[in-house]
Amino acid sequence: MFGSFDSKKFDIAISHRNWKRAISEAFYILSCASPGDVICITGPSRAGKSSLILKLIEMLFGNHCYEDTGTMPAVVVRAINAGNNGAFSTKAFTLRALEAVKHPLFSIQGENLEDFLAMQKMDRSTEATMRIALEKAFEARKTRFLFIDEAQHVKYVGGDVQAAFAVLDSWKCLAESVGLVLVVVGAYPVVDIVARSPHLVGRKHQIHFPRYQATEKDISSFAELLATYSDIVDLDDSMSSLVDAAELMYEGSMGCIGLLKAWLKRADAIAKIDGKPIDAGLLRETRLTDLDLKSIKAEILAGERSLIKSSISSARSNERKEPHSPPKNKSKPFQRKPTRETAGNRVGSQK
Repeated sequence: MFGSFDSKKFDIAISHRNWKRAISEAFYILSCASPGDVICITGPSRAGKSSLILKLIEMLFGNHCYEDTGTMPAVVVRAINAGNNGAFSTKAFTLRALEAVKHPLFSIQGENLEDFLAMQKMDRSTEATMRIALEKAFEARKTRFLFIDEAQHVKYVGGDVQAAFAVLDSWKCLAESVGLVLVVVGAYPVVDIVARSPHLVGRKHQIHFPRYQATEKDISSFAELLATYSDIVDLDDSMSSLVDAAELMYEGSMGCIGLLKAWLKRADAIAKIDGKPIDAGLLRETRLTDLDLKSIKAEILAGERSLIKSSISSARSNERKEPHSPPKNKSKPFQRKPTRETAGNRVGSQK
């Protein structure tokens, strides 16, 4: 017999240690940011970065209502692969941005899918025209922050290896021309792209939303998370809490909150189908395969190394270098260095 399954119970906001740290750091930096600044928020996939964006906007502007004011102090645009063959399209991104800012000519109004006027405008307009329209829309909406979520997808833009860097530089130019703060949010691959974009160096602020490491302090915080999730799932009598399987849960999630939540969703769904509570055996059955975990771990470790490397490179690039002074000329002015003249080379000499 099928039990009732409520997946929304996992959507609760759990204020764990890494979340508190990331939200506090991001809020402080955004509050002090100047127009044209770039803030990069990164971390492992499904760490809760999208939820972090919504919470930051709420903290910055409260329950701001566009319908009442006609303004949008913060705009969120997802950088998805909407181009041909799964490529990232800058034109498609610009269209999404125009939709997000509710442009009167370049967006479909409400649920009206037969808004042919908007569709024709989108189809016929050049990307340059839409870019100008987007800049004017940001100014009209009094936008202060542009959040670009899933920004790591920009690596799939067509062209040479410099194409992704050019896209980020273009976003940077947009922020400077309009006078807004650019917030780039994404998984670890975005770190290398941002670090290699020359126009971002010097005005970039890095915020890391990390996983829990295998340290005593982090494992203790991870156990607190497990205790919280224990209250929203039905556990077998053999388990007083998910903390009893803390080692299994950490190894199967690598300390990533997104992986942990997805795992518990799978286990809870199977438990409801089978009409039984969750036990350690079911947790092992619904754990990701070793091959999947190996692939995810490689991506996470590579991203964490890139973040460290990026921080070191930024620190070195910001070091002040002493200017090289030209070598001093030790000879006296208007006095040539004495040399022996070749015989017969004197002016006026005759044979």
